[in-house]
Amino acid sequence: MIVRSLYIKMNKKTLFIIIILLLNSCTKKQPYNEFAETTINTLQKWYNVDTGLYETTSWWNAANALTAVIDYSRITGSNKYLEVIDNSFEICKEFEVQMPDPNDNWICRNYINDYYDDEGWWILAWIKAYELTKKEKYLKMARITFADMATGWDEICGGGVYWKKPKIGKSAVQNELFMLAAMRLHQRGGGVVLGKSYLQWAEDTWKWFMNSGMLNEKYLIENGLNKECQVNIGSYYTYNQGIILSALVELYNEKQDLSFLDLAHKIANSTINNLTYENGILKDLKEPNLNGDASQFKGIFMRHLGYLYSVSPRENYKSFIINNADSIWFVARNKTNNEIGLVWNSVPVETNASCQSSALDALNAAMIVSMKN
Repeated sequence: MIVRSLYIKMNKKTLFIIIILLLNSCTKKQPYNEFAETTINTLQKWYNVDTGLYETTSWWNAANALTAVIDYSRITGSNKYLEVIDNSFEICKEFEVQMPDPNDNWICRNYINDYYDDEGWWILAWIKAYELTKKEKYLKMARITFADMATGWDEICGGGVYWKKPKIGKSAVQNELFMLAAMRLHQRGGGVVLGKSYLQWAEDTWKWFMNSGMLNEKYLIENGLNKECQVNIGSYYTYNQGIILSALVELYNEKQDLSFLDLAHKIANSTINNLTYENGILKDLKEPNLNGDASQFKGIFMRHLGYLYSVSPRENYKSFIINNADSIWFVARNKTNNEIGLVWNSVPVETNASCQSSALDALNAAMIVSMKN
């Protein structure tokens, strides 16, 4: 009777997925390094050597795809993709951005463009490239781009960096990126930008963020503020719940204040409890009806959850990451071409480099939690 009542409450699709995951979990420990290797090899099918970017994705998605490649290289010790990283750096530091109307094309130099959040993604990518290779040119570029990102700060709404030039929108994502970038540049030699140290920028952004109201009573981060500096309620994107985790870890590393880790754990657990399917697979609220940008979001959360785990491990994070990695590999992957879809809870319908690199982020996290005792 218990089994029958359980079956009635579940649709057949959900029950089928749960059975697959249970069967796989009962077998030997999964070789996530092999899964990740296959996934990154498939991702490279979309890599365009001439542009330094990934076809089927946008500018900022390419920065995240490259970040996933850098992380894979660091975790596995592989040197296979060092030329890819360097090629993208050299080509994209002066890049003509293609628009629907060619007359609207514009040149992006030093990863500086009209969107401050785009700049943040590239800054973090090049900091990681520096950590991987120790090539100073990557760190120098991160500092150059950060200096432009800092010009997006003003005292409207009490502070914060705008989303877009000139002075359009103050939201969570670019301020989380700015805070994290400032902390990581502080850790790598420091410096002063527009009269403030990197650490001061990070601390000021953190104070502003906490006063903005974007972190709600559920410990979920709202998307941003309106023109009246009021919080736009009800838009919870997984990447906003992710970037902040690494920012809080870096603040903890700097100050040794456990309150930063405590808050990171509250946000991580709230995401796991509120932004998942009934079988614990991560989702964004409007999935599968998401725009092209949003296909990157879940991987970003997994990347930063993996970093939180590496500093302050919790068993439920490990279980969550492994559960999602298994679903990606056994459910959301096309078994013929190894392309992975947007929804990690079902068979792939549409695939692209953004979905693939997002899945790679999750598999990178699975490698991290599998290696750590």
